[in-house]
Amino acid sequence: MSNVDVTPPALKTIDIDVTDGIGTITLNRPDSFNAMSPELIAELTVVFSWFADYEPARAVIITGAGAAFCAGGDINWFRKGIEDPEVNIVASVRQGAEALHLGIVELQRVPMPVIAAINGPAAGAGLSLALACDLRICSDASSTFLACAYGRIGASPDGGMTYFLPRVVGPSRALEILINDPNITAVAALEEGLVSEVVPHDELMERARAKAVKLAAKSPFYVRSAKRLVHSSLDHTLTEHLQIERHAIAESMATEDLRNAVTAFLDGGSAEFTGN
Repeated sequence: MSNVDVTPPALKTIDIDVTDGIGTITLNRPDSFNAMSPELIAELTVVFSWFADYEPARAVIITGAGAAFCAGGDINWFRKGIEDPEVNIVASVRQGAEALHLGIVELQRVPMPVIAAINGPAAGAGLSLALACDLRICSDASSTFLACAYGRIGASPDGGMTYFLPRVVGPSRALEILINDPNITAVAALEEGLVSEVVPHDELMERARAKAVKLAAKSPFYVRSAKRLVHSSLDHTLTEHLQIERHAIAESMATEDLRNAVTAFLDGGSAEFTGN
């Protein structure tokens, strides 16, 4: 974590809080169930870039304000483009998807653990966003569900949906989920492996923060390296990937954290990781 005092960016549709080394990113368009307007999409890139570049926290939680995590793309944006002949909806959505995808790439650059605290419906690009996080914890509220949702309006998936979903549940099951497009309850999401925990709604943020605190205590180099290796593993041959692992473990030997941890282990103590 950087020792530099960095002021978070000023945003209109996303709230940022960093307290005691834990960052919380809250999508804040509750009246539209945190649907992704062009403005919110643009701000996703800003906030993820800020966390990736300045590393102001040791773990990050993403959640939604109000009753939803994120309802996906703002349908009013699509409707305006369809009804207004002055709007080129194809070009508009192409640009919007490019902006969203830049945000997803920036999210993947975030070196600390990222937890999606799914407090309500996560649909369409909202589910894509949740799948792009490292871990997902889900509220047990009856209104909470996960849904691909794109097929309900005949739209092709975006936001990394068809990249992350097969990596979570396997290609065949991912395609079945995409085509059938059910509302997946919290319990069913846990059974599918889409989320790692389902907790009482009132305890969601407390549990997410407790998990974040636990992960924040890990070696930052280790977490950064593990994320990078796992994210790239399916894109390499075994030989290529082993070479990347080889260099990463060698580089870890140069960190003060590892040296202190080895000494603590040999002395029968516990390691404390500072990020150096």
